[in-house]
Amino acid sequence: MSEKIKAETERTYRIYDDKIRKLDTNLPRWKAQIREFFGLSTSLKAVFLQIDDFYHLNRIDQHFIMDYIHRLCKDLPLYFKIATLKHATTLFADREGQPIGAQERHDYQPINTDFTFGDFRRTRDQNRRILNEFGKLAGMETKEIDALFKGEGFDRLVLAGGGVPRDCLSLFLEVLQMVRSADGDFRIGKDDIRILSRSNFERRIEELKQDSEGGEQDTLIRGIYVLRKFCIDRQTNVFLVSEQMMQQENRIRGLIYRLLDYRIIHSGGSALTHKPQPGIFQAFAIDIGCYAHMRKLQGRFTELDLAKGSAKEKMRSAPVLDASFFDKLWKGAPADAEGRCGRKMRRRPNTPMKQTGPRILESVQKRQFKLRYYPPPGAL
Repeated sequence: MSEKIKAETERTYRIYDDKIRKLDTNLPRWKAQIREFFGLSTSLKAVFLQIDDFYHLNRIDQHFIMDYIHRLCKDLPLYFKIATLKHATTLFADREGQPIGAQERHDYQPINTDFTFGDFRRTRDQNRRILNEFGKLAGMETKEIDALFKGEGFDRLVLAGGGVPRDCLSLFLEVLQMVRSADGDFRIGKDDIRILSRSNFERRIEELKQDSEGGEQDTLIRGIYVLRKFCIDRQTNVFLVSEQMMQQENRIRGLIYRLLDYRIIHSGGSALTHKPQPGIFQAFAIDIGCYAHMRKLQGRFTELDLAKGSAKEKMRSAPVLDASFFDKLWKGAPADAEGRCGRKMRRRPNTPMKQTGPRILESVQKRQFKLRYYPPPGAL
């Protein structure tokens, strides 16, 4: 994949050569105008350029755009902040000895906002703090927020949301509506999350299809099929990959990293040893939406609960996916790999919303509890 990207980059550079030359010619003039602007201003001290979803740009164009942003900001009170997916982004490239773009830690400082299941307690507590802060905005106390869940409900919510606050909050609103409109005690439990996790998983696949390019899209969908089939056949949700394979097999490493970006799979741990095999391994878990249709797991599937303190030790006995077995599954993948990634779930039928219920749910309804995509001040 990297060789293909490199070849496309070379062709793109030749095609865009005149445009780049024109931009380079104008750059000194634009910088002089910006410098003059700051000189005339009596109050403005700096400008921050915040660029979101940078990964949506054509990947072979990304480092050219990053290069221009970096040169525009250099030696001026201009600062850039790029929000993107790490493994879907190229901010720097070396073309025939000529550096293009911005180098990590030389030209910018990376900030990783991801919370993984490698430290589930930290990820869970972070999401709980964010939800509690939104509760404060709605005039709710922490104990009232806690009363919305029962049993392992909140842990399962974090697992289904991939630990990402935005996804966890969106799923929370969806499942809250479901339990309010169905028979029961109005609290969110493990099975309620399971029911919605399938549709949540399907939405992630749709996001992946929308964001990825033609050939890459087919590769990623095929990869989802392979990893899911490996886990379903081995009757577990966790698999191990050796550090050696991650270093030597660029295609497999690239696939795993891209699926991590889209929360199709999740990081469960690193630097692990395996009981039967020598070496160091990384642990990954397929999303719970991959097996949400399996209502009764007993005897058919052994789910390693990442929320449990014993998860790390149990991961050491998880099946190892090696390159030869990966290739075997890859070659055997059907043409309709997307359709074979799991059958549709049967949704719980809706029932009329009850007019009575626990005080906390009435409170949520009256206060029109809203969740935005970003946590409120003080949540982080």
